[in-house]
Amino acid sequence: MTYCLKRSDKSTEAALRRIAIEEIDAALTELDDPGIALHEKVHGLRKRAKKLRGLIRLVRPAFPAYARENGAIRDAARRLSGLRDREGMVETFDKLVAGGRLDGFEPVRAHLVAARDRAAAKAHVEEDLAAFRLDMLGLRERARSWALYGDGFRPMRRGLQRTFDRARKGRAAAAEAPEVAVIHDWRKRVKYHWYHTRLLRPIERGPLGRRAKKVEELSELLGDHHDLAVLDTHLAATPDLPGGAETRDALHARIAARQADLAEAAQTLGARLFASPAKDLGRSWKRWWKSWHRD
Repeated sequence: MTYCLKRSDKSTEAALRRIAIEEIDAALTELDDPGIALHEKVHGLRKRAKKLRGLIRLVRPAFPAYARENGAIRDAARRLSGLRDREGMVETFDKLVAGGRLDGFEPVRAHLVAARDRAAAKAHVEEDLAAFRLDMLGLRERARSWALYGDGFRPMRRGLQRTFDRARKGRAAAAEAPEVAVIHDWRKRVKYHWYHTRLLRPIERGPLGRRAKKVEELSELLGDHHDLAVLDTHLAATPDLPGGAETRDALHARIAARQADLAEAAQTLGARLFASPAKDLGRSWKRWWKSWHRD
């Protein structure tokens, strides 16, 4: 199993380095694989970058290089964001149409596909991938000597609790003001907590395995909500959209209805996942950590 702690790790610092290098090496392998389609490759590389950011956020208070490395990973992923956004809109449109049993919108899909293909055909895509490679190689070299303050569960506890607490507050904020930006911010905190749950899952596989699945489900609900917002913004800003204002209004109404359903489902699930204070979670997971090491 990758992207998680192992008993064979000599220290928390060693685990941090190992997991980071494994993710970077996987990204480089995917980058060089000619059998992976461009859009799939970009999506996979961005996921690797998010996992790396989740990893270092877990130890953020004990990791002096956090700000530099977080910025480096974020900037590397941003090189690929434009192409991924174009592909994401096609996928989101397909889910919207299929879920709503909508017909007659094939010209809109063709418009989105053409925009995606134009973005992929630009010469800078290969340049961006090459720059991403250099970013990852530099990160890999630095990761070999990353250092933490402290060892054991302590370097992770504050980062774990802080991320959980921000996700907990994000849910409350989204319940009070279910606006796109607020829900998107909640989604980012939930995603980081999902990564942290996956990283620590070996310390108590049953409860944390189940929790990881539920947090992933919540993350996907919030991700779909955000993707719909991106699509809606694009449609509103496209003057030559096939079907004109009538088509735009019909899609906007369907998007708004679907977002309301997603937000309601996310609140129901989030209320269960983030019911307890962050300190309670930290104490429970620390007990599991100690038991894991005794065993």
